[in-house]
Amino acid sequence: MAKPVFRGDLYSRTALRNPALAYRQIRDLGPAVWLPGRKMWTIGRFDDVRAALRADTVLVSSHGVAANDVVNRVDNPITLTSDGEVHDRRRRVLIQPVAPGPLKALRSRLESEADRLVGELADGSEFDAMARFASHLPVGIIGELVGLDETGRQNMLGWAAATFNILGVLNARGLLALPQVAKLSRYIQGLSRKNVVPGSWAAGLFDAADRGALSQQEARAMVIDYVGPALDTTILATGHMIWRLATTPGAYETLRADPGLIPGVVNESVRLASPIRGFTRYAAADYDADGTIVPQGSRVLVLYASANWDERHYPDPGRFDVARNPRDHVGWGHGAHTCAGLHLARLEMEVLLRSLVACVARIETGEPTLAWNNVLQGFKMLPTRFHRGRS
Repeated sequence: MAKPVFRGDLYSRTALRNPALAYRQIRDLGPAVWLPGRKMWTIGRFDDVRAALRADTVLVSSHGVAANDVVNRVDNPITLTSDGEVHDRRRRVLIQPVAPGPLKALRSRLESEADRLVGELADGSEFDAMARFASHLPVGIIGELVGLDETGRQNMLGWAAATFNILGVLNARGLLALPQVAKLSRYIQGLSRKNVVPGSWAAGLFDAADRGALSQQEARAMVIDYVGPALDTTILATGHMIWRLATTPGAYETLRADPGLIPGVVNESVRLASPIRGFTRYAAADYDADGTIVPQGSRVLVLYASANWDERHYPDPGRFDVARNPRDHVGWGHGAHTCAGLHLARLEMEVLLRSLVACVARIETGEPTLAWNNVLQGFKMLPTRFHRGRS
């Protein structure tokens, strides 16, 4: 049987500007589709993506999750690029400060800061929602909790974006990101207990190394595992949420009338934002994707964003529906590699929404500027106004 083929380039500016069209073409072609220009397979339908993410003993992450061999050959002892017992051991340590229990103690601080932030911005003047609103909690409070020194905190955003760029293909964007990633690598290699904040999340990794749960190399490298969920992905999803609430007729008014919809609106926002387009996995054996065989040794791009926009699963998937609450979306992944920071991201987005509906009567946004990245999708800038009022 001839394999389905998609001849477009998912990393071109055309595809990054309008990914929905490419994703739909891929979904329509079949459960697994060959990308001849990139010499790898891709999976884009909702059911097939969730099945692929659960098949972590066949489609493995320990051979790297990038769409290029250069990055995949680098030994990087983090949770994202591990499988089986190694992954479970690392994840048990990583998730401790961001599990639901520990986050309960953080909620009141986030709520207080969200109230202060919204009150400051709700004067009707224009601001960039990406820099001043969506980034505020991740860069401020969460950046503090991660516990890096001043050099680390000043460079976290740039380093994180560069890391996601090289996890795609090594096109111009990927190549331009390499010097930034090299600086991150040098910084990580120099990390020790001496240059992280005592009692911080990063310090907890070195505590785990002291008791033998991690190696010193793992403790240093796994700081990267905190940066992704704490920064770019949450920022991009929050910015998209503000844009959708501002531009979807009646959405914000409905939410203000019923704040009980807030958890569902967060899920719907992350589904539509899908800030991570997808990661690759390596086929350690032949993989049967609903009748299409992906041969052993293949690189497979698992498209979270395409799955979240699949009309086979979500009716009218491009519509922002404040009543939908898609709990099964894969914006935070699925299976063993579900994002360790999803509870933190959800908490940040929920407290921001609660502060908004209590203080802001109307949200107004201008034309967003796209953030060009090989793996991330979302806005770089979003002109916004918050108009205060009771109704």
